[in-house]
Amino acid sequence: MTTIPAQFEQTLSAVPGKAAVFSGGESLTFRQLHAEAVAAAQALAQRGVRPGDRVGICMQKTLDQVVAILGVLWANAILVPIHPVLRADQIGHMVDDCDMKLLITESARVAELRGAARGRIVLGRGPAEQGIASLEELRRECQGSQPFFRGKGDDTAAIIYSSGSTGRPKGIVIAHRNLADGARIVASYLGTKATDRIAGVLSLNFDYGLNQLWQTLFVGSSLYLHEWIFPRDLFRLLATERITALPVMPVIISHMFDPQLAGPEGDLDFSALRYVCSTGGPVTATMLGHLRRTFPESNIVLMYGLTEAFRSSWLPPDQVTVRPTSIGKAIPEVELYVLDEKGRDCPPAVPGQLVHRGGCVAKGYWNAPEATAERFRQIDRFPGETVVFSGDLVRRDEEGYLYFLGRMDSMIKTHGFRVSPTEIEEHARRFERLFDAVAFGIDNPEIGQDIAVAYTTTDRTLLESDELTEYFRVGMPHHMVPRWFIHLQTFPATGSGGKVDRVLARRLSMEKLAALSSVEGPS
Repeated sequence: MTTIPAQFEQTLSAVPGKAAVFSGGESLTFRQLHAEAVAAAQALAQRGVRPGDRVGICMQKTLDQVVAILGVLWANAILVPIHPVLRADQIGHMVDDCDMKLLITESARVAELRGAARGRIVLGRGPAEQGIASLEELRRECQGSQPFFRGKGDDTAAIIYSSGSTGRPKGIVIAHRNLADGARIVASYLGTKATDRIAGVLSLNFDYGLNQLWQTLFVGSSLYLHEWIFPRDLFRLLATERITALPVMPVIISHMFDPQLAGPEGDLDFSALRYVCSTGGPVTATMLGHLRRTFPESNIVLMYGLTEAFRSSWLPPDQVTVRPTSIGKAIPEVELYVLDEKGRDCPPAVPGQLVHRGGCVAKGYWNAPEATAERFRQIDRFPGETVVFSGDLVRRDEEGYLYFLGRMDSMIKTHGFRVSPTEIEEHARRFERLFDAVAFGIDNPEIGQDIAVAYTTTDRTLLESDELTEYFRVGMPHHMVPRWFIHLQTFPATGSGGKVDRVLARRLSMEKLAALSSVEGPS
């Protein structure tokens, strides 16, 4: 039971005819989903995929995406999920970085991604195109084939790219055991069971969203995929399908209750909803109020995690009212430590770095030994065992509950994404006349943080913000478009080496922004 296929096989024997995944009026039973996954694996093998090959999936959230994901695992290959909002240049980096064998995508993106994928494209659905095979057509030819998954718990199952604080995204190497443990552990503390109907609102391109699929295959529940656009559609789904579990992120909660958008209709019945769980940022008092008023019979579970170890802590429902700003305590099979710079335990109320030990620890970063050595370490108290240094600053209270204080690096969390300031700055510097840039986040409870860019120009004159905004909209995903552009005559320098003093540049920018727009920055 240390792999997703092994967990799925056990569930399949118990509930073969039960509907596993719903999407757009269609569904697949566990038996059908298993047959489609095995056929997809055989189809990938026909296209030359061998055990250990990296296979990217850049698709919208559909039954076909689920089949493709499972097909990669059953082919003994390594899944590389790619969010469809990413641009060709960003996808090309992933293709090159992990030497991707194939990229599975959709017809609408073939022209855009052909160059980025170096021609190694397979369509997830639809008729084959000239020089490009269709996974859908290939798997039809393979229906009835026998499964041939041979993976073991410690084998690599996936590479999930997550932006680093310095430049391009890094691939986090996830073992089969990590995925299986994540399904089992999360299902245990959330109480996920076969009768649950899970709302698949989250993207299947990140660990949190994928975990809803893994839990479904583990316990035999049903997953209702929902492409998140308008709040009213989600509320109708919750009521009409009698959804029992709603995993979300703070940015989704904010959007659900946006006063400028239509909310839930008065006659909708949400009494089936057992719990709402959230991770990826702080859930504000306003958000909690909305959830409690709309779903008065539902438990609210707050969680904290990092892709390098998936999930670290959770705050049980009975503690959300008592300590709503806490990220809780360690999940089952995990130990969490708050350590100072010398590796010593910090006493209550003293900030330190959160260190994760136990379940779900990833294997490291792909092709990045220095970054791996920095984050994945062995310490004296646990000889021979790897723990994860999260890079997050936290503190404990007297009862052992943890509180998140901030990142120890400069990562920006916005709209549910982790954004590298360096990637923003590199794009900004390609704009004509712009000389240098410093990107940083400004706290915004609605989305996590707004992105701000301080910049200097070659001639020290102001650039038009609308022009800069349009430049980012064309070249970057929506969540990476800065909200604020602050012009500085010059950047302050550090005392040694002449490097930009980023802390002072940010402070000067916030002062100028406050003066110009009456927006108060974080203290």
